Amino acid sequence: MKHQFKVAMAALAICVSSQAFAAENAPELQTETTLAQELNLSSAQVEQIKGLREQAAKELSSVKLDAIGQDVIVNMIKSGKWDEAAAKKQLQTISNVQAEARYYRAHYLFEVSKVLTAEQKAKLHEMLSGGEAMY
Repeated sequence: MKHQFKVAMAALAICVSSQAFAAENAPELQTETTLAQELNLSSAQVEQIKGLREQAAKELSSVKLDAIGQDVIVNMIKSGKWDEAAAKKQLQTISNVQAEARYYRAHYLFEVSKVLTAEQKAKLHEMLSGGEAMY
């Protein structure tokens, strides 16, 4: 059970952090081809954005997930004793991982915007303003 919980928590952290780069709900992170079509990007811009995506993926992979694998909540359930401080610490750790992933996504968006023309930036802004989380 202990190992299963660690695996589940690690998977949750990866899902949460990878959602920051999910293409289906984030038009600015779609494949270079789709983004190129939506924003009418030049081939040079596509190459620059591809490099930015690779850098963002590298940064995201540096997020430390070790602390999320702790069995704090499971151990409390098993023991029947609630530890307020331990629970809050564990949940804060999960929040920190999410915040770090959001930071890298926001940074990626900023870097992408520097590659775009004023018209393309306006289109990207329009795409991002569609009610979806920007980072």
